Amino acid sequence: MSAISRPRILAPQHGAATLVVVMVLFLVMAMLAAYANRTMMFEQRISSSYFRASVAQEAAEAGLEWGIAQLNGEAINGSCEPVPTGGTRFIDRYLSLSVADRAIRQSGAFVASTLVDCTRNGNGWTCRCPALGAWAAPAPAAGTAVTPSFGIRIQPLNDAALPSGAGTVLLKSLGCTQSVVSTCAGGELNSRAAQGAIVHEALVALVSAVRSPPAAPLVVKGDVTVTGTGLGLHNTDPRSAGSLYAIGGTVTGFNESRLSSVPGTSPSQARIAGDDTLRDSPDVFKMFMGATRARYLQHPSLRQVTCSGDCAATLAAAYAAGKRIIWVNGDMTIQSSQTLGSVSDPVVIIAGRDITLSGAFRLNGMLVAGRHVHWSNASGGSMIVGMLLAEGNVTTAGVMDIVYQPAIADQLRNRVGSFVRVPGGWTDDNVQ
Repeated sequence: MSAISRPRILAPQHGAATLVVVMVLFLVMAMLAAYANRTMMFEQRISSSYFRASVAQEAAEAGLEWGIAQLNGEAINGSCEPVPTGGTRFIDRYLSLSVADRAIRQSGAFVASTLVDCTRNGNGWTCRCPALGAWAAPAPAAGTAVTPSFGIRIQPLNDAALPSGAGTVLLKSLGCTQSVVSTCAGGELNSRAAQGAIVHEALVALVSAVRSPPAAPLVVKGDVTVTGTGLGLHNTDPRSAGSLYAIGGTVTGFNESRLSSVPGTSPSQARIAGDDTLRDSPDVFKMFMGATRARYLQHPSLRQVTCSGDCAATLAAAYAAGKRIIWVNGDMTIQSSQTLGSVSDPVVIIAGRDITLSGAFRLNGMLVAGRHVHWSNASGGSMIVGMLLAEGNVTTAGVMDIVYQPAIADQLRNRVGSFVRVPGGWTDDNVQ
């Protein structure tokens, strides 16, 4: 008899709870991953912001240094590049310096916006120096990479609405992480567009080329010997009491007919010889120029030139290139007919040692000799309009003239010189 089959009783099912637990764990892990990703994105954005801030800061600081260098620079073209002829100095292009009180203003109507700008281009910078008030935004650089740029603004401190600050200007540099610096000027910055900006400001002041210009056309530490027709000295400026010379040693051979001063001035007032102050001074150069020779060589706008033989052409080329404080190491000779400088834009020429002059040249400015001056000229036309300072002796043969010009003295004291940062006069990291 066959066994009767009994139905199998199914075992109870297990694992539903495990599935629920696994799903919950997956959900927690997903939430942790999302939070970690959010934190990573946040850190990336912070890192990107730091990077943009650093780029903008470096660009702004570079702009300040570049701007000061341009204020002390030579003649440039519209691309801010030095040119040997036909250019305009940066300071003359954008600023006007009063020779009376050293007040500095923009050379035209005040412009509060960008005057010049530079954009990073490969391994260098591309700059633009348009006419005052003619700046326009350039075309943006191609691509999406960070392209630093900076823009320069100059704010004189003696405008009607600003405190007085003769000889001082506020230089502003806007550093930007985009190629068009005006996109960073004003308003809120767009971090999604990788945009950052920082403004650096610095007060810069003029250091005169000649701190105390001589009040006489001729100042000599040693002796003066005049032969021939004679050295003519002319000073009709009442402010300087018509002074003709100040000499530490002896004087020989002056022709009275070649000396002209303010009418009514006595010879003893206009002519000083045997001056103990000059003769015994350990540093006549410093008395008038405001610094020792070694220190004066650090003038940011001073340019050293090298020449052999006749230096006239070299000096003329230096002046045409925008150099206004020229230093010649060693001896210097001017033989050919050449006009150097002008009354409205004079030049300071300093020789390390002796100066030899001849020919019908004309110098508008101040000539400084480290030692002796030997000046000869057979006919007229050899002239210095301004001042001659010699730390040794002066000998002349023939006919030549020095004509004192108060306008040149004012120019050398209040307009010609170098711009330097005022200690404590700058602010950094002014995020805009």
